[in-house]
Amino acid sequence: MSLFGLKVTQSASSPGHDNRRRREQDSTSTSSRKKLMAWPKPHSMGGPLSKFSDLTYALQNSDLLALYFAASWCPMSTPVSLALDGAFGKNDVLLTHEGGARKTLSVVYVSSDKTPQEYYGYIHDRNWMAIPFESSQRSDIKRHFSTCAHRELEELGIDRKHEIPTIIVIDTRSQGIITTEGADDVDQLGEGALEHWKDIQKRVRRNEEVMLQKKNEIMTEAYYG
Repeated sequence: MSLFGLKVTQSASSPGHDNRRRREQDSTSTSSRKKLMAWPKPHSMGGPLSKFSDLTYALQNSDLLALYFAASWCPMSTPVSLALDGAFGKNDVLLTHEGGARKTLSVVYVSSDKTPQEYYGYIHDRNWMAIPFESSQRSDIKRHFSTCAHRELEELGIDRKHEIPTIIVIDTRSQGIITTEGADDVDQLGEGALEHWKDIQKRVRRNEEVMLQKKNEIMTEAYYG
């Protein structure tokens, strides 16, 4: 064949060759689609709290994590602590250091106590877990959530968002915040606070799944045009 005075040679291909090439293209397309759609789910990611090794046990063994920022010397902490004990102190939903099966909730005390004696005296006979008094992560977690006692502001060098007492409830799968109003929830709802947090968790997870699906659809459309 001649095109604009140039000789163009057409190569003949056998039906078997064409079929093989189509299968290879289909296989490549399918493989690419699988890779594209295998976008990681939130619980498979290293979350923002994974840097805190003192929280690893609670994150891995409970569905909800309640970080309790308080202090033994703080009079406002006392009623919240009593409400926590009343709601979950003898409840088998609570994760403890004794191990066993996965639990629905873990309460981790992030102390603003002044001395080890205050710290150990406050958590004695309670089912909470606690960030060790001597751990530097106690301060790091306060900085991360901008939550501390007023007397710690200069030492921590933060713009405080929440004073003590504060309970911040975390979805352990995404490591996202469910609520920062956990102290009010426990005070007003008692053990019913747990169902309230689980309801919020379900709504948040549904929204995450919808957003993930939309992201996959956008990426698929961009890939295939």
